[in-house]
Amino acid sequence: MNALIEAYKNTKYKVFEPDLTIEIGVLNQAVDMLLIKHKSAEWAFITAYNPYSRVLTNDENKVRHDELKELTKDYITFEGHGVGEDPAWEPELSLFVIGIIRDEASKIGKKFEQNAIVYGKLNTLPELLITNDKLD
Repeated sequence: MNALIEAYKNTKYKVFEPDLTIEIGVLNQAVDMLLIKHKSAEWAFITAYNPYSRVLTNDENKVRHDELKELTKDYITFEGHGVGEDPAWEPELSLFVIGIIRDEASKIGKKFEQNAIVYGKLNTLPELLITNDKLD
């Protein structure tokens, strides 16, 4: 399997507030409770940082993150970051987006040239959605 995909699968996707840690393939009751609280059944964890794993400057990434926030302003969002196992790769500021459907989340991932995003539904395991056709 692609080493990059494997790295994404082993990343911990952390929401700052409320304090949540999402892992691919691991059911998370705290996420489900948050969805129920906001009367929603779907969510995604998306970053705009470092398109196709090309490292940008902090300023460039911040502009991209602000664009992502603007694009998702009609959703309930919480900031967080993905923390991978490779200490050389800086955690990427991200948004946990409540109420976004799979197709829309995937489109946003593609728009920001992400290799993958994390997607989930109420009472289901979080999954890695590949958004870069070259990685499939």
